Amino acid sequence: MKIALYYPWLYTYGGIERSMLELLSRSRHEWDVYTGHYEPEHTFPELRRFKIKTLNELSVDRSISAVFKAAVQIISQKIPLSSCDAFVVWCEGLGDFAVFRNHRLPTFNICSTPLRAAFDPVYQRQVLAARHGVSRVAFYIFRSLFRMADRMAWRHYDGVITTSAEVKDRIIKGGLYQDGPGMQMCYPGIDWSALDGEVSYEPLLLVAGRISWTKNIELAILAFQKAGLPEPWQLVIAGFVDRKSETYLRKLKNLAYGTDRINFIISPSDAGLRDLYSRASAILFPPLNEDWGIVPLEAMAMRKPVMANNSGGPQESIIDGKTGWLLPPNAECWSRALKSLPENHDMLKKMGEQAREHSRKYDWSQFVHGIDNAIARWVEASGKNNKKQRR
Repeated sequence: MKIALYYPWLYTYGGIERSMLELLSRSRHEWDVYTGHYEPEHTFPELRRFKIKTLNELSVDRSISAVFKAAVQIISQKIPLSSCDAFVVWCEGLGDFAVFRNHRLPTFNICSTPLRAAFDPVYQRQVLAARHGVSRVAFYIFRSLFRMADRMAWRHYDGVITTSAEVKDRIIKGGLYQDGPGMQMCYPGIDWSALDGEVSYEPLLLVAGRISWTKNIELAILAFQKAGLPEPWQLVIAGFVDRKSETYLRKLKNLAYGTDRINFIISPSDAGLRDLYSRASAILFPPLNEDWGIVPLEAMAMRKPVMANNSGGPQESIIDGKTGWLLPPNAECWSRALKSLPENHDMLKKMGEQAREHSRKYDWSQFVHGIDNAIARWVEASGKNNKKQRR
């Protein structure tokens, strides 16, 4: 079966890009990928092996005016689907609008999250905290209009694949799609068998992944500073920074200024990042209400316990007290947990072994097979329904 896949922006080392790469690499179907912005030099280089076609260029700016313009462009874009059997949108917000002019085929959604500014109350509180006056009013208007338009777009989906229970909950509470046979959950995973090897538990705490304001990295910095861990304990923040997050990176460096045991590693190599995973005592994962989170899975596969906020995807992947810690999202609680680590080396090793065993639940093959089977089943059902309608 040949499937057209649309995702508006391909230009970072993020969880969606990683999941997409695994789907394209492992699927039994043939995929053509369409996007509005592609930077092959700033995302996973393995994606270059696949058919990725750039349509009308979309801005990566996330201001309200830029998002509105991008939405209009996506709505008006016609995608060449004549040779395909199905159309799939990989959704984290605006991509849904592509269905308005492109739904003559069986149409499906792989949803990493509906637009968080419109459907995630935790994210909305973060956005509103940074806005005042006219800017706040503009946000409320944008949110209302977007929710109305997005609900119209979702009516065109014949099936929806969610990547976590948190995402499923946002979809249902947002009035986008009803639970039932047309909705399936497939957890993005890891190649845990490739993440085996010797590990140690050195006086090192690691924040890994994309550096963006949505990742709430300041919580890890403040907690480390409050914990006052003895030398040579250090906090390493290792990840990728796109253009729109450079200001946030400067903010983090200013926050860490004067603390010589907080280090930043920008755009680490795969080998370098794996080395950090292998040596860290624990991984800190501070995002608020994360959709899912591949970093905790990678950490657990590397026998490292994970400290995360008790909300969103980490609630589903981390077992509190066994494979990591699920904490309230404040620096005081995190710092108290960090203070206990230097005296509990054996506990870290035990939790690491338990984390490794737990990580076996999350495998890329299961993720891809789930998507392949769901789409094939839904396309077949759609064909039968069309035949019935023609009789």
